[in-house]
Amino acid sequence: MELTAQILREWFGQFNARYFGNELPEPRFIVNKARHLLGQFSCKKVRQGLFRGYKTVGYTIKVSEYYDLSAHEYQSTLLHEMIHFYITYARARDTSAHGKIFRQWMQRLNKDGWNITVSSKTDRYAIRQQPTDVQYLLLALKTKDDKYFLSVVNPSYRKYIERQLTLSSVITVHHWFISKDAKYAKWSKVRSLRGKRITKFEYESFLTQ
Repeated sequence: MELTAQILREWFGQFNARYFGNELPEPRFIVNKARHLLGQFSCKKVRQGLFRGYKTVGYTIKVSEYYDLSAHEYQSTLLHEMIHFYITYARARDTSAHGKIFRQWMQRLNKDGWNITVSSKTDRYAIRQQPTDVQYLLLALKTKDDKYFLSVVNPSYRKYIERQLTLSSVITVHHWFISKDAKYAKWSKVRSLRGKRITKFEYESFLTQ
């Protein structure tokens, strides 16, 4: 199914009422394309005063749409993050990130038909099929010591990386390319000057395209 922040918001409202007594404030929802985490809850700690300790703000729940999950699987992922949210918001002290309190909540909710787990092994999920018109911004470069690298670059960071390239005393040549090859869907889109080591032959094959 196609996942959106609005869908997560609607599910959150239903689950907040059903399981958490509507105690949780609505967080920010982000649908991303993370490969290693199906879901993530985060917040910030802000000091209230010298003797008043901290309060938590900036609640955010992220759910990845990189894999082709069913609605039930997405909902179980959301509930996993909501348990983390509740433990944090209630200022409960668990024994670990997925400790005794988390597991009690997990077992309670799973009795209601959910499939919440302590961790999700993403290799058991199929990657969501990419549209055929998706393009990938590639950067191929050569260093002074004749090493070659290739990156899939986040397009929003091209100018930033271009500035890094001009300041580098190690990189001698670089080239930008556009590709529609679906194999690059599995690559992380970098936001800084880093890449995967490739052979001279692979590097030169880009130059002849």
